[in-house]
Amino acid sequence: MNTDIASADEGFYYLESFTNLEKKTTLYEREFRLFRVKYLFASFGSPHEGINLIHIAGSKGRGSTSSFAASILKNCGFKTGLYASPHLLTYRERITLAGDFFGDDVYIRNISYIKTFLENEKIPFETPPTTFELLTLLAFLIFREQKCGWAVIETGIGGRLDATNIITPLCSVITPLELEHQDILGNSLAEIAFEKAGIIKNSIPAVTASQPETALEVLKTAASGKNSSLTLITDAMRISNTAVSVSGTSFTITCDTGEPFEYNLQTRLLGSFQAENSALAILAVIKALEKYRDFQPGEPDNRKLFPEGISFSGFFKEAVIKGISEAKAAGRIEYLMPRGFQPGIILDSSHTPGSAEKLRSVIETIGNSKKKVLLFGSVEGKDFKKMLEILYPLFNEIIISTPGIFKKSSPEISYNYAKQLINDRKVSLEIVPASALKKALESAGDKGIIVVTGSFYMAGEIRKILEGEYCGISKQ
Repeated sequence: MNTDIASADEGFYYLESFTNLEKKTTLYEREFRLFRVKYLFASFGSPHEGINLIHIAGSKGRGSTSSFAASILKNCGFKTGLYASPHLLTYRERITLAGDFFGDDVYIRNISYIKTFLENEKIPFETPPTTFELLTLLAFLIFREQKCGWAVIETGIGGRLDATNIITPLCSVITPLELEHQDILGNSLAEIAFEKAGIIKNSIPAVTASQPETALEVLKTAASGKNSSLTLITDAMRISNTAVSVSGTSFTITCDTGEPFEYNLQTRLLGSFQAENSALAILAVIKALEKYRDFQPGEPDNRKLFPEGISFSGFFKEAVIKGISEAKAAGRIEYLMPRGFQPGIILDSSHTPGSAEKLRSVIETIGNSKKKVLLFGSVEGKDFKKMLEILYPLFNEIIISTPGIFKKSSPEISYNYAKQLINDRKVSLEIVPASALKKALESAGDKGIIVVTGSFYMAGEIRKILEGEYCGISKQ
């Protein structure tokens, strides 16, 4: 097929030329429309059909939970696609084979199919498709072409009207909920829970993390209305023996219902909350495999692994142990050590007060005796004030910088608030991220620790600099 797309990055830039709602930080007319997605998918032969799916929505922990689930399925022997967002460095991070990139030719070829279609077909709608809608289509085109038997699909914003919500999964998953994207999803936790609950489908099992009572009641009502069995993680599994260090998080998960099991697990991801994310992923995979066994008898895709159900003491146990240990989620409290420098660096995508609280708990665990420098950058529309209030007491120095150019930001406003808030330690403004990192490295000293947070885009900017200038990063 002739194409003028020379690289995967060029192809993604083409998709980004459409309306990209992720870049908007101010109020706008809601443009989420499922009819456009349904039309696009139908035009390409419904690429989502025939793939076994797990669908994940939530405010926090979606990325980690999705990565855990995809990694477990991969280690069960399934060829597993993973669709996630946003990304740190490249759009390729969003569409992977359980966390591993496809070849550039795969992205180029399928973006070219989309480009040819859009240039030659008259779309019967007043507004063109959005970038996220086209990325969602791209993900399923690639998963179909690459013969993925399974895929884990993460929503973008919300759930009910999200572009991913044309699928019928084998299990729907709700991660922890909090106030977020209030201009789109609603101003109360109940309204946000209603939008997230939109991914729950008729007679399809659903699982949820621990939730505030207001949100949980909305989820229960939604599940009841869809004749869906909703399982709360704390009703299915117990977590114990949690320990966090710079090398990761270890914990024990015990299930006393059905066929009892106990797994001693280790993940490279930091934070005691990763134990619940792992448990939620395990439960989702179990529910999906049970539905898969009953729902589509006779399919050849590794059905021999579970001919009469799941044995929690044999093959599946090993798949879970290996899957949890191998799962990766860049920018989720990720501990890095640049070569040639002593300060440890934590890259974290926290952009809500709830996530900042979790980050704080990790820093308190692993960094108490070290000089700590906060490198902070938040995009407009986020509660940067509350995040700074939560985090600043742990740090000896705070540096405010610019979280890239993907979304609009005002680092000067964050700096002025930080100066007003903090009068007993050093606060500085370094507009250029590279200068901010250099200053942080100098300030942290040989045995200090630098925490980069405030948004995905701040973490991405620093990750890009570390990989480019310092020629490699070693993970602890």
